[in-house]
Amino acid sequence: MQHQPERQTHSHTQLSQKARRAARGRRRKRRLIAASLSVFGVLLLLFGGSIGVAFGTPWGSHLRLLAAETVASTRHYEWARYLTTPSEYAQIMKELNGIAVRQSSTDDVSVANTRDIADVGGQPVQVIPLHQDGYTGYVMLVQDPKLVRLVPAQVHGSTGEYITDMAKRVGAIAGVNASGFEDPNGNGWGGIPVGLEYVNGTVRQSSKTDPSWATVGFTNDGVMVMGNYTTSDLAQIGVRDAMQFHPELVVDGQPTITQGDGGWGLDPRTAIGQERDGTVIFVVINGRLHGGHSIGASMKQVMDIMLKYHAVNACAMDGGSSSVLYDDGKILNSPSTLDPNGQRHLPDAWMVFPTEQAANDAVN
Repeated sequence: MQHQPERQTHSHTQLSQKARRAARGRRRKRRLIAASLSVFGVLLLLFGGSIGVAFGTPWGSHLRLLAAETVASTRHYEWARYLTTPSEYAQIMKELNGIAVRQSSTDDVSVANTRDIADVGGQPVQVIPLHQDGYTGYVMLVQDPKLVRLVPAQVHGSTGEYITDMAKRVGAIAGVNASGFEDPNGNGWGGIPVGLEYVNGTVRQSSKTDPSWATVGFTNDGVMVMGNYTTSDLAQIGVRDAMQFHPELVVDGQPTITQGDGGWGLDPRTAIGQERDGTVIFVVINGRLHGGHSIGASMKQVMDIMLKYHAVNACAMDGGSSSVLYDDGKILNSPSTLDPNGQRHLPDAWMVFPTEQAANDAVN
Protein backbone atom coordinates (compact mmCIF):
# COMPACT_ATOMS: atom_id res chain seq x y z
CA MET A 1 0.00 0.00 0.00
CA GLN A 2 2.89 2.29 0.58
CA HIS A 3 3.90 2.05 -3.14
CA GLN A 4 0.51 3.13 -4.60
CA PRO A 5 1.13 6.91 -4.30
CA GLU A 6 4.38 6.46 -6.22
CA ARG A 7 2.60 4.59 -9.05
CA GLN A 8 -0.09 7.27 -9.13
CA THR A 9 2.54 10.01 -9.27
CA HIS A 10 4.35 8.18 -12.09
CA SER A 11 1.07 7.75 -13.98
CA HIS A 12 0.23 11.43 -13.56
CA THR A 13 3.69 12.37 -14.85
CA GLN A 14 3.21 10.26 -18.00
CA LEU A 15 -0.19 11.82 -18.65
CA SER A 16 1.26 15.29 -18.13
CA GLN A 17 4.08 14.61 -20.64
CA LYS A 18 1.61 13.30 -23.22
CA ALA A 19 -0.58 16.34 -22.73
CA ARG A 20 2.38 18.66 -23.18
CA ARG A 21 3.46 16.84 -26.36
CA ALA A 22 -0.08 17.01 -27.71
CA ALA A 23 -0.26 20.70 -26.88
CA ARG A 24 3.07 21.34 -28.58
CA GLY A 25 1.83 19.43 -31.64
CA ARG A 26 -1.34 21.50 -31.77
CA ARG A 27 0.69 24.71 -31.44
CA ARG A 28 3.04 23.64 -34.29
CA LYS A 29 0.05 22.78 -36.45
CA ARG A 30 -1.56 26.15 -35.71
CA ARG A 31 1.73 27.94 -36.51
CA LEU A 32 2.08 25.96 -39.78
CA ILE A 33 -1.48 26.82 -40.77
CA ALA A 34 -0.93 30.45 -39.86
CA ALA A 35 2.34 30.57 -41.84
CA SER A 36 0.70 28.93 -44.85
CA LEU A 37 -2.17 31.37 -44.71
CA SER A 38 0.29 34.25 -44.43
CA VAL A 39 2.28 33.06 -47.46
CA PHE A 40 -0.94 32.52 -49.40
CA GLY A 41 -2.12 35.96 -48.39
CA VAL A 42 1.14 37.57 -49.48
CA LEU A 43 1.05 35.73 -52.84
CA LEU A 44 -2.59 36.70 -53.29
CA LEU A 45 -1.73 40.29 -52.40
CA LEU A 46 1.20 40.30 -54.86
CA PHE A 47 -0.92 38.74 -57.59
CA GLY A 48 -3.77 41.10 -56.95
CA GLY A 49 -1.35 44.00 -56.76
CA SER A 50 0.26 42.98 -60.05
CA ILE A 51 -3.13 42.77 -61.71
CA GLY A 52 -4.02 46.12 -60.22
CA VAL A 53 -0.78 47.69 -61.46
CA ALA A 54 -1.04 46.06 -64.91
CA PHE A 55 -4.62 47.16 -65.45
CA GLY A 56 -4.97 50.13 -63.14
CA THR A 57 -1.89 52.29 -63.71
CA PRO A 58 -0.72 54.02 -66.90
CA TRP A 59 2.80 52.58 -66.87
CA GLY A 60 1.56 49.11 -65.88
CA SER A 61 -0.94 49.15 -68.73
CA HIS A 62 1.78 50.30 -71.15
CA LEU A 63 4.04 47.37 -70.22
CA ARG A 64 1.16 44.91 -70.33
CA LEU A 65 0.01 46.05 -73.77
CA LEU A 66 3.59 46.04 -75.04
CA ALA A 67 3.91 42.42 -73.92
CA ALA A 68 0.55 41.61 -75.54
CA GLU A 69 1.63 43.21 -78.83
CA THR A 70 4.85 41.19 -78.77
CA VAL A 71 2.95 37.93 -78.27
CA ALA A 72 0.28 38.87 -80.82
CA SER A 73 2.90 39.29 -83.56
CA THR A 74 4.10 35.68 -83.15
CA ARG A 75 2.48 32.42 -84.21
CA HIS A 76 1.16 32.15 -80.61
CA TYR A 77 -0.95 35.28 -81.04
CA GLU A 78 -3.95 33.77 -79.19
CA TRP A 79 -1.99 33.93 -75.93
CA ALA A 80 -2.27 37.71 -76.05
CA ARG A 81 -5.90 37.31 -74.93
CA TYR A 82 -4.67 36.49 -71.42
CA LEU A 83 -2.93 39.86 -71.17
CA THR A 84 -5.72 42.05 -72.50
CA THR A 85 -9.37 42.91 -72.29
CA PRO A 86 -11.50 41.80 -75.26
CA SER A 87 -11.54 45.32 -76.68
CA GLU A 88 -7.77 45.72 -76.28
CA TYR A 89 -7.15 42.40 -78.02
CA ALA A 90 -9.43 43.36 -80.91
CA GLN A 91 -7.61 46.69 -81.31
CA ILE A 92 -4.16 45.02 -81.31
CA MET A 93 -5.17 42.53 -83.98
CA LYS A 94 -6.74 45.30 -86.05
CA GLU A 95 -3.51 47.30 -85.96
CA LEU A 96 -1.44 44.25 -86.88
CA ASN A 97 -3.59 43.31 -89.86
CA GLY A 98 -5.15 46.54 -90.96
CA ILE A 99 -2.25 48.70 -92.15
CA ALA A 100 -3.10 49.89 -95.66
CA VAL A 101 -0.40 49.37 -98.28
CA ARG A 102 0.83 52.54 -99.95
CA GLN A 103 2.39 52.36 -103.39
CA SER A 104 5.95 53.70 -103.56
CA SER A 105 7.12 55.79 -106.48
CA THR A 106 9.77 54.26 -108.74
CA ASP A 107 10.99 57.79 -109.55
CA ASP A 108 12.49 58.27 -106.06
CA VAL A 109 15.59 56.19 -106.80
CA SER A 110 18.24 56.61 -109.47
CA VAL A 111 20.86 53.87 -109.83
CA ALA A 112 22.18 54.92 -113.25
CA ASN A 113 25.67 55.62 -111.89
CA THR A 114 26.17 52.49 -109.82
CA ARG A 115 29.11 50.29 -110.72
CA ASP A 116 30.51 46.95 -109.81
CA ILE A 117 32.29 47.86 -106.58
CA ALA A 118 34.46 44.76 -106.68
CA ASP A 119 36.11 46.01 -109.88
CA VAL A 120 37.45 49.11 -108.12
CA GLY A 121 38.76 47.30 -105.07
CA GLY A 122 35.93 48.21 -102.74
CA GLN A 123 33.77 45.96 -100.61
CA PRO A 124 30.30 45.03 -101.88
CA VAL A 125 28.84 45.26 -98.37
CA GLN A 126 29.40 47.39 -95.31
CA VAL A 127 28.25 46.08 -91.92
CA ILE A 128 27.62 48.50 -89.04
CA PRO A 129 26.93 47.18 -85.50
CA LEU A 130 24.03 48.68 -83.54
CA HIS A 131 24.04 49.09 -79.75
CA GLN A 132 20.96 50.88 -78.45
CA ASP A 133 18.99 50.88 -75.22
CA GLY A 134 17.14 47.56 -75.15
CA TYR A 135 18.50 46.02 -78.33
CA THR A 136 21.54 45.19 -80.42
CA GLY A 137 21.81 44.40 -84.10
CA TYR A 138 23.34 45.35 -87.43
CA VAL A 139 22.86 47.54 -90.46
CA MET A 140 24.21 46.15 -93.72
CA LEU A 141 24.62 48.51 -96.70
CA VAL A 142 24.94 47.28 -100.29
CA GLN A 143 25.88 50.13 -102.62
CA ASP A 144 25.03 48.32 -105.85
CA PRO A 145 21.42 47.02 -105.74
CA LYS A 146 22.01 44.81 -108.78
CA LEU A 147 24.04 42.53 -106.51
CA VAL A 148 20.92 41.72 -104.45
CA ARG A 149 18.72 38.79 -105.47
CA LEU A 150 15.88 36.82 -103.92
CA VAL A 151 17.13 33.24 -103.65
CA PRO A 152 14.58 30.46 -102.98
CA ALA A 153 15.50 27.66 -100.63
CA GLN A 154 16.30 24.18 -101.80
CA VAL A 155 13.33 22.54 -100.08
CA HIS A 156 13.35 18.92 -98.92
CA GLY A 157 9.86 17.77 -98.04
CA SER A 158 8.53 20.61 -95.90
CA THR A 159 11.96 21.76 -94.70
CA GLY A 160 13.58 24.93 -96.00
CA GLU A 161 17.27 25.73 -96.02
CA TYR A 162 19.78 27.34 -93.67
CA ILE A 163 21.06 30.65 -94.98
CA THR A 164 24.63 29.40 -94.62
CA ASP A 165 23.89 26.44 -96.89
CA MET A 166 22.01 28.68 -99.30
CA ALA A 167 24.97 31.06 -99.59
CA LYS A 168 27.45 28.25 -100.24
CA ARG A 169 25.16 26.71 -102.84
CA VAL A 170 24.73 29.87 -104.93
CA GLY A 171 28.02 31.64 -104.20
CA ALA A 172 26.56 34.57 -102.25
CA ILE A 173 28.73 36.60 -99.89
CA ALA A 174 26.01 38.00 -97.61
CA GLY A 175 22.29 37.92 -97.00
CA VAL A 176 19.28 38.17 -94.71
CA ASN A 177 16.04 36.24 -94.32
CA ALA A 178 13.09 37.36 -96.42
CA SER A 179 9.63 35.68 -96.52
CA GLY A 180 7.64 34.22 -93.69
CA PHE A 181 6.55 30.61 -93.98
CA GLU A 182 3.62 28.31 -93.40
CA ASP A 183 3.95 26.65 -89.99
CA PRO A 184 0.66 24.93 -89.04
CA ASN A 185 2.28 22.59 -86.50
CA GLY A 186 4.73 25.09 -85.01
CA ASN A 187 7.80 23.11 -86.12
CA GLY A 188 9.55 26.00 -87.84
CA TRP A 189 10.66 23.99 -90.88
CA GLY A 190 10.37 26.95 -93.26
CA GLY A 191 9.64 25.08 -96.48
CA ILE A 192 6.59 26.94 -97.82
CA PRO A 193 6.72 30.76 -98.10
CA VAL A 194 3.74 32.86 -97.10
CA GLY A 195 2.69 35.17 -99.91
CA LEU A 196 4.30 35.89 -103.23
CA GLU A 197 7.64 34.40 -104.21
CA TYR A 198 8.64 35.81 -107.59
CA VAL A 199 12.16 34.87 -108.70
CA ASN A 200 13.84 35.97 -111.93
CA GLY A 201 10.48 36.89 -113.43
CA THR A 202 8.81 33.57 -112.55
CA VAL A 203 6.00 33.07 -110.02
CA ARG A 204 7.00 30.30 -107.62
CA GLN A 205 4.34 31.02 -104.99
CA SER A 206 1.09 32.93 -105.48
CA SER A 207 0.36 36.27 -103.83
CA LYS A 208 -1.36 36.67 -100.50
CA THR A 209 -4.63 38.53 -100.99
CA ASP A 210 -4.47 40.35 -97.64
CA PRO A 211 -4.30 44.06 -98.61
CA SER A 212 -2.02 44.87 -95.68
CA TRP A 213 0.80 42.75 -97.11
CA ALA A 214 3.18 44.73 -99.31
CA THR A 215 4.90 43.33 -102.35
CA VAL A 216 8.62 44.17 -102.17
CA GLY A 217 10.98 43.62 -105.06
CA PHE A 218 13.70 44.93 -107.36
CA THR A 219 13.56 45.82 -111.02
CA ASN A 220 16.25 44.74 -113.48
CA ASP A 221 17.73 48.24 -113.00
CA GLY A 222 18.01 47.75 -109.24
CA VAL A 223 15.10 49.98 -108.16
CA MET A 224 13.21 48.71 -105.13
CA VAL A 225 9.43 48.70 -105.63
CA MET A 226 6.95 48.37 -102.80
CA GLY A 227 3.17 48.33 -102.68
CA ASN A 228 0.15 46.39 -103.86
CA TYR A 229 1.15 44.84 -107.21
CA THR A 230 -0.21 42.00 -109.31
CA THR A 231 2.24 39.70 -111.03
CA SER A 232 1.21 41.32 -114.32
CA ASP A 233 2.16 44.70 -112.85
CA LEU A 234 5.54 43.34 -111.83
CA ALA A 235 6.25 41.99 -115.30
CA GLN A 236 5.18 45.25 -116.92
CA ILE A 237 7.52 47.43 -114.86
CA GLY A 238 10.43 45.02 -115.21
CA VAL A 239 10.60 43.56 -111.71
CA ARG A 240 13.11 40.73 -111.47
CA ASP A 241 12.51 39.40 -107.92
CA ALA A 242 9.76 40.05 -105.37
CA MET A 243 8.10 38.69 -102.22
CA GLN A 244 5.50 39.83 -99.69
CA PHE A 245 5.55 40.90 -96.07
CA HIS A 246 4.39 43.74 -93.80
CA PRO A 247 4.26 46.39 -92.51
CA GLU A 248 5.67 49.12 -94.72
CA LEU A 249 7.95 51.40 -92.70
CA VAL A 250 8.91 54.23 -95.05
CA VAL A 251 7.11 55.21 -98.28
CA ASP A 252 8.52 57.91 -100.57
CA GLY A 253 10.74 59.14 -97.74
CA GLN A 254 7.84 59.52 -95.29
CA PRO A 255 7.43 57.49 -92.07
CA THR A 256 4.37 55.26 -91.91
CA ILE A 257 4.26 55.13 -88.09
CA THR A 258 3.35 58.59 -86.85
CA GLN A 259 2.10 57.72 -83.37
CA GLY A 260 2.82 54.93 -80.91
CA ASP A 261 5.42 52.25 -81.53
CA GLY A 262 3.75 50.51 -84.46
CA GLY A 263 1.73 47.97 -82.48
CA TRP A 264 4.05 44.98 -82.94
CA GLY A 265 5.70 44.89 -79.53
CA LEU A 266 9.42 44.16 -79.11
CA ASP A 267 10.98 41.31 -81.06
CA PRO A 268 13.90 40.32 -83.29
CA ARG A 269 13.48 42.18 -86.59
CA THR A 270 14.61 42.11 -90.20
CA ALA A 271 13.87 44.90 -92.68
CA ILE A 272 14.91 46.02 -96.15
CA GLY A 273 15.08 49.53 -97.58
CA GLN A 274 16.75 51.65 -100.25
CA GLU A 275 18.38 55.06 -100.42
CA ARG A 276 17.90 57.52 -103.29
CA ASP A 277 21.25 56.55 -104.83
CA GLY A 278 20.19 52.89 -104.94
CA THR A 279 22.07 51.68 -101.86
CA VAL A 280 20.17 48.79 -100.27
CA ILE A 281 19.75 48.92 -96.49
CA PHE A 282 19.30 45.75 -94.46
CA VAL A 283 18.51 45.96 -90.74
CA VAL A 284 18.65 42.91 -88.46
CA ILE A 285 17.87 43.24 -84.74
CA ASN A 286 18.57 40.67 -82.02
CA GLY A 287 15.89 39.93 -79.46
CA ARG A 288 14.36 37.62 -76.88
CA LEU A 289 17.47 38.12 -74.69
CA HIS A 290 19.90 36.95 -77.37
CA GLY A 291 22.83 39.03 -78.58
CA GLY A 292 23.91 40.72 -75.35
CA HIS A 293 20.53 40.38 -73.62
CA SER A 294 18.79 42.25 -76.42
CA ILE A 295 15.04 42.42 -75.81
CA GLY A 296 14.17 43.37 -79.38
CA ALA A 297 12.98 46.45 -81.23
CA SER A 298 9.61 47.96 -82.05
CA MET A 299 8.63 48.59 -85.64
CA LYS A 300 9.01 52.31 -85.00
CA GLN A 301 12.58 51.80 -83.84
CA VAL A 302 13.36 49.87 -87.02
CA MET A 303 11.66 52.60 -89.05
CA ASP A 304 13.77 55.22 -87.29
CA ILE A 305 16.94 53.30 -88.19
CA MET A 306 15.85 53.25 -91.82
CA LEU A 307 15.20 56.99 -91.77
CA LYS A 308 18.59 57.59 -90.14
CA TYR A 309 20.19 55.82 -93.09
CA HIS A 310 18.13 57.89 -95.55
CA ALA A 311 15.74 55.20 -96.78
CA VAL A 312 13.15 56.45 -99.25
CA ASN A 313 11.29 53.14 -99.09
CA ALA A 314 11.49 50.39 -96.47
CA CYS A 315 9.48 47.38 -95.36
CA ALA A 316 9.70 44.79 -92.60
CA MET A 317 10.61 41.22 -93.44
CA ASP A 318 9.86 38.13 -91.37
CA GLY A 319 11.21 38.53 -87.84
CA GLY A 320 11.34 36.56 -84.62
CA SER A 321 13.49 33.44 -84.70
CA SER A 322 13.91 33.81 -88.48
CA SER A 323 15.89 37.05 -88.25
CA VAL A 324 19.41 36.31 -89.46
CA LEU A 325 22.33 38.19 -91.00
CA TYR A 326 24.97 36.27 -92.94
CA ASP A 327 28.24 37.82 -94.06
CA ASP A 328 31.58 36.46 -95.20
CA GLY A 329 30.93 32.83 -94.30
CA LYS A 330 29.34 33.30 -90.89
CA ILE A 331 26.22 34.46 -89.10
CA LEU A 332 26.80 37.82 -87.44
CA ASN A 333 23.70 38.25 -85.31
CA SER A 334 22.33 35.99 -82.56
CA PRO A 335 19.16 34.28 -83.87
CA SER A 336 16.63 33.46 -81.14
CA THR A 337 16.02 29.95 -82.44
CA LEU A 338 16.32 26.71 -80.45
CA ASP A 339 17.80 24.95 -83.47
CA PRO A 340 21.15 23.37 -82.46
CA ASN A 341 22.74 24.93 -85.55
CA GLY A 342 21.89 28.40 -84.30
CA GLN A 343 19.74 29.33 -87.29
CA ARG A 344 16.31 28.57 -88.68
CA HIS A 345 15.36 26.87 -91.94
CA LEU A 346 14.13 29.55 -94.37
CA PRO A 347 11.90 29.52 -97.47
CA ASP A 348 14.07 32.16 -99.19
CA ALA A 349 16.50 34.98 -98.51
CA TRP A 350 17.77 38.25 -99.93
CA MET A 351 21.31 37.35 -100.95
CA VAL A 352 24.20 39.59 -101.99
CA PHE A 353 26.65 38.46 -104.70
CA PRO A 354 30.23 39.62 -105.33
CA THR A 355 29.42 40.77 -108.89
CA GLU A 356 26.35 41.25 -111.05
CA GLN A 357 27.58 38.46 -113.32
CA ALA A 358 27.81 36.09 -110.36
CA ALA A 359 24.22 36.99 -109.42
CA ASN A 360 23.02 36.36 -112.97
CA ASP A 361 24.81 33.03 -113.13
CA ALA A 362 23.35 31.91 -109.81
CA VAL A 363 19.70 32.49 -110.68
CA ASN A 364 19.66 31.69 -114.40
